[in-house]
Amino acid sequence: MSASTSTHQQESGSIWNTLNLVIGSLVALFATYWGVALLSGSLKQSFGDKTAPAVASAPAAETPAPVPAPAAAPSPAPAAPAQAAAAFELTIKPAGAAGMEYDTKAFNVKVGQKVKITFENAHPIPQPHNIVFGKPGMKDKIMMSAMQMAAAPDGMAKGYIPEGADVLFHTKLIQPTQKEVLEFDAPSEPGLYPYLCTFPGHGMLMNGIMTVE
Repeated sequence: MSASTSTHQQESGSIWNTLNLVIGSLVALFATYWGVALLSGSLKQSFGDKTAPAVASAPAAETPAPVPAPAAAPSPAPAAPAQAAAAFELTIKPAGAAGMEYDTKAFNVKVGQKVKITFENAHPIPQPHNIVFGKPGMKDKIMMSAMQMAAAPDGMAKGYIPEGADVLFHTKLIQPTQKEVLEFDAPSEPGLYPYLCTFPGHGMLMNGIMTVE
């Protein structure tokens, strides 16, 4: 009886021991599971989620449309060369009752203009004449010089035309019914240029003014 009871007690203790081991193992597994779960949550809170958030890509900058270059201004046409003034032409004759005047006492020309004077000694009273152009203000001086040549042996041969810078252009002494063409460029300085006949005594009446402008 004692032996049987002892054996029974030994078997009961063995079963409880086994149950305790199983229960202890389950408790240990349960504790381990929750411990791992708690540790994982704690690490996420401490270090944050390492997954980089998606960054919205900025829209690509729109390439501006090319601006057309302004059209080049057309080159101006080259200026046409200035045309030279046409030559000035004039025929002058003796005039007046005694033929001691010019029929043209004044005329105008441009600076540097070509001038063509035809002096035609045609008058009922035949006398020799000429046309002498002088510098501005020199009419009286030229006339007096011509008067002095009246007494010179070679005065007639020189056509009573004084020498010197005061005389600019001249014809020779023209005999009645003859003519001569005198061509020259108008002076480069504007002014009043006298012309006269230098036959002694004629210039006081036979004179005129060429205006250069």
